[in-house]
Amino acid sequence: MTVLGDSQRILEVKAWGWTQQPGCVPLSRKVFRKWLARVNATHFEEDATLCFMELLTNAIRIPSPDGLTETTWLLFEDRLRIEVRDFSSEAPYLSPSDLEAESGRGLILVHLLADRWGYEHSSFLDGNGGYLPGKTVWFELRK
Repeated sequence: MTVLGDSQRILEVKAWGWTQQPGCVPLSRKVFRKWLARVNATHFEEDATLCFMELLTNAIRIPSPDGLTETTWLLFEDRLRIEVRDFSSEAPYLSPSDLEAESGRGLILVHLLADRWGYEHSSFLDGNGGYLPGKTVWFELRK
C-alpha cells in the first residue's frame, strides 16, 4: 500500500490473525468495536462492523496452512480501510441469492455500505520456501 499526501496518512494500524472457526466471529466483533473506540472512530462502527463480519465469515471458510485468517485494520485521517486475506485465488463476486437463502448476501451488503471495496490477488509464503495463491479483500468507509 502506498501512502500519499496528508489526507492519506495512516493514523493507526492493527493486524490480527483469527482462528478459522465460527466461534472467532463474535470475538472478532467485540475486539473490532473496542479498537474503533480506542482510536476514536466509533462513527464507523455500525457499517464497518457489518462489512468486516461479512468478509471475515467468508474468509474463515477457506483453509490456510496455519489455521489463521489474517486481517489488517487501517485508520487514515479521511477513511477506514479493512483488509481480510484468504487462500483462495477465486475473485469475490456479488451473487444474487434466493430470497429464502440463509447466506449469499454478504458481498452485496459490503457493496451497498462501503464507499469502496475490491480485492487484490496475492501470494503467501507456505512455510516451506514456496508460495500459495490467495487474495486480499478490502473495503473503505470515508468520514
